[in-house]
Amino acid sequence: MLSQKTRYAIRAMQHLADRHGDGPVQLAEIAAAQNIPTKFLTTILSELSRYGLVSSKRGKVGGYWLAIPPVDITYGDLIRLMRGSLALVPCASRFAHEKCSHCLAEGECRTRALMLEVRDRTAEILDSIRLSDAIDLVPAFDNDDVPDRPAAAKLRLGEE
Repeated sequence: MLSQKTRYAIRAMQHLADRHGDGPVQLAEIAAAQNIPTKFLTTILSELSRYGLVSSKRGKVGGYWLAIPPVDITYGDLIRLMRGSLALVPCASRFAHEKCSHCLAEGECRTRALMLEVRDRTAEILDSIRLSDAIDLVPAFDNDDVPDRPAAAKLRLGEE
């Protein structure tokens, strides 16, 4: 799962991408439009600024804007910057690889092989979508719309 910080960063960057070329966007506008606590947003935008993705100007006419065009920022890049990796387990990370301390040898671990495949397919998708790309909205799930859980999940949750 993405951390709350990463989700807020994505939403803030989407907001700035929507306003790209309009000049500085005030922190309060981003916070209100994206439902992000102002203090947390300040920290996130500061971090994104250190990475070179966001620029800022202080003062009454100041605010934040994308330092580079939204077409040059992929969701994969953004998530890697905020999260460190797209992998679900450290041994499947391409850029932040760590061996698991309580596992099989990497060459013998089927879980690692599976997680590498998940990571690579996730990267393929996230690296192909840019902040400038339109993303179609999907209606909210209704309880009747949520697919049935797999049998193993039902057993674990005591539903059967």
